[in-house]
Amino acid sequence: MGGYGSKEVVVAGAGLSGLTAALNLARDGKDVTVLEKFERPGGIPLAHPAVDATPMDPGPLGKFIGVDLGEPQVWACKELTAYAYDYKVPMAVEATNVHCVERGHRKTALDVQIYELCVDAGVKFEFNHPLVGQKDFAQLPVDSIIATGLYVEAFEAFHIPYEKVFGYLGKGRSNKDYPCVAAWFHDYTLDYAYYAACNDAIFCLYFAREPVKKDEFDRFCEKQLLGQEGMECQRWDYYEGLVPTAAYNTPKLFAGDKILAGTASGMMDPFALFGVHGSLISGKIAAIAHQDKAEAFRLFKQFSGNFNRSLRIRRIFNATPVVIKKMVLGPGLAYTQKHIDKFEDRIQNMNKTIPGYRQLPT
Repeated sequence: MGGYGSKEVVVAGAGLSGLTAALNLARDGKDVTVLEKFERPGGIPLAHPAVDATPMDPGPLGKFIGVDLGEPQVWACKELTAYAYDYKVPMAVEATNVHCVERGHRKTALDVQIYELCVDAGVKFEFNHPLVGQKDFAQLPVDSIIATGLYVEAFEAFHIPYEKVFGYLGKGRSNKDYPCVAAWFHDYTLDYAYYAACNDAIFCLYFAREPVKKDEFDRFCEKQLLGQEGMECQRWDYYEGLVPTAAYNTPKLFAGDKILAGTASGMMDPFALFGVHGSLISGKIAAIAHQDKAEAFRLFKQFSGNFNRSLRIRRIFNATPVVIKKMVLGPGLAYTQKHIDKFEDRIQNMNKTIPGYRQLPT
């Protein structure tokens, strides 16, 4: 690719991080072109429409990225339930600060909201434009932003360590008229399973960092999702993907003469794999890098500073025998919720493993 002027910037990927970067660059007077491998913005088509659940302070985050974050794209969760082996624990939603974020191509999705702001700001989009190998990335102009999400091409092109994940993605209509989330920890849910619902949509994820067994997945659908929450997904798709949790010190803003954003930059909490917050934050930082690399690097290091701690905790959790998890996890969650006034500050401190969470000016 060639012929780009000094004000022109290429962004690879039209997910949350790429769209956020493109929007901020256009508002700074750059001529921006976004290359997207699929026919529309919003990330992985197989997963959408989706609802992500994440701790979030919409006001400060929206101010930082230049987007009003609120309904119908972002909803404060009204009901959050954790199932830890034999324990059902209703969680204090105010203390956890969990929000439901619609993703995908519907008009109520956050991706569409930011995409329309990009179009209004003059961003150009080239859809059906995949980047499939190291040569394709190398031919992009200097300081192009790589925001290609959970796809292996960029990870391998830029030698970013990753782990494979396996599982099922479920979609359907919610039977509740308010935003809600439930999560399961069990010996046959492996990592964990969860659903989130808002805007009449439900999204469910059953996954692990090792191949999943179909009979265990079927058991989850019947006994947990339907039996405990009364939820069903009208469609399930098997999925294999990746996450940037294979090594410590993975977060990286610059790779050669390119700028990384989103999952490719490692801006993800490696314990629970919360990704929305880090995607938005890193998109803004990637845009800043075009004007002030030192300031962008400072912010990036600040906001990703808890990655190693979170990954260490995740590995300890994974190595803990199931018998101990059964003895500790459920009773521990129940105790913290019963005495939430004593634990709210600790919960918010734990959530700081999410890039940028509670580090933005109010």
